[in-house]
Amino acid sequence: MEAWGLLYSVAVGAVFVAGTILVVLGSYFATRRVIGPGADGDRTIEVAANVAVRVATLHSLILGLVYAQELDDYKGVRSNLVEEAIAISDVFNDARRYGGEATATVQGGLSRYVAVVVDEEWADLGDRRGLSARAWREWETVYDAILNLVPVSERERFLAQRMRDRIAVVARYRQLREAPTKSHFSGLFWAPAIIGLVIVSAAFYVYRPTRTHLVLLGLFGAYSGVILFFIFAFANPYAEPGKLEPRPFQQLLLGDLAVPPPS
Repeated sequence: MEAWGLLYSVAVGAVFVAGTILVVLGSYFATRRVIGPGADGDRTIEVAANVAVRVATLHSLILGLVYAQELDDYKGVRSNLVEEAIAISDVFNDARRYGGEATATVQGGLSRYVAVVVDEEWADLGDRRGLSARAWREWETVYDAILNLVPVSERERFLAQRMRDRIAVVARYRQLREAPTKSHFSGLFWAPAIIGLVIVSAAFYVYRPTRTHLVLLGLFGAYSGVILFFIFAFANPYAEPGKLEPRPFQQLLLGDLAVPPPS
């Protein structure tokens, strides 16, 4: 699966790069055909260069801001995933320390919850279907079991309160994990990104299509494609090409939760 994901990412990246190069060169040649190269001595080249620089600056600023925002959100999802896994591990181990009949209920519910997140919920988030109702039911089972605890010693009171706090943290991180799939911010970005690319490319119509000029325009298009690809990849951290694997949860299933969950 990882090899397939890498090949898919490379293929999508190549499509973005090829597409932006075509947009850049297509805009350049289309503008030359419609307007013409301009007459020598009328300062058209100077005006076009000034316009291109100003539009390119605004375009670069938009790309940079959106790229930084998407990257920050992506890193936030990864960080929240680690924190959620830590909270689950804390509750699982504190249930063992607390002991009693609730231990099997809490640990079994957590084991099933993590398995549902890895096997079902991750794919649902990748398809933007939201959080799994089944995972919520497993969380509710654990939460109710912890709320029903009746501690009789200071040790049990401390552990019971700690488990209540940590299981509430799990619910919070679940909501944060879903947030990127509900955001439509990146969709509003693509129109100005493509339009800016077209305008910047069209502004160079006054320059002759020499080999050097075409190579430079192609490099501009290729780099723009790379940036656009990463913005696209970071927009949904649960799907290819920028899919973030639930490794902290998978490690839980191989470590603390590596026990057959009670039915």
